[in-house]
Amino acid sequence: MRGYREKDATSLFNKYKEEDVDKIGLDGLERLYRDLGISLDDIVTLLFAWQLNAGTLCEITKDEFLSGLRAMRVCDIRSLKSSIGEEISLLCLTQKRFPAQSSLCFQPENLRPLIYDQKNFRDFYLWCFDYFRDSRYKTMDLETAKAVWTQLLKEQYSHLDLWLEFIEANARAISRDTYSLFLNFTWSVADDFSGYDDTGE
Repeated sequence: MRGYREKDATSLFNKYKEEDVDKIGLDGLERLYRDLGISLDDIVTLLFAWQLNAGTLCEITKDEFLSGLRAMRVCDIRSLKSSIGEEISLLCLTQKRFPAQSSLCFQPENLRPLIYDQKNFRDFYLWCFDYFRDSRYKTMDLETAKAVWTQLLKEQYSHLDLWLEFIEANARAISRDTYSLFLNFTWSVADDFSGYDDTGE
């Protein structure tokens, strides 16, 4: 039965944390994801970090880990894996074409009722901007933005290559507004660009 117990969640955190610091670094994350049956380059790792509202790339603090598990009402590997699968399945159903490399997508035991709520994906998408952005700057560097768009949207938007070519020729960095508006564009404009008004009128 799923449930959160602070003592058990803390023990789970301690299993993966760095020796002298209250955080899980890259080595600990590799072990955690291996125990969860997730490849380190699987998009599921991003979804898990988003669920924990992690603020630093490849790092999870104790507060983030415990508060995230508390919200998911889990405290062990088995229930954590099930909870992650449910959230991913919801996003898969929401997006209909979520990246196929997700190892936990569409496992029957993890499926929730069919909910088409784009807000879930938008929240995740916008979180990725801050997660990957260099905290010293308000913008995301172009190469990072291209990599993020490729990972999140390559299965959803058939003209992504055209966008990447355009943005590479016309920008050095990507603002949050540009990043956000591009998602709106992919959702609102048909693949054949019918109905698109490039004058903005």
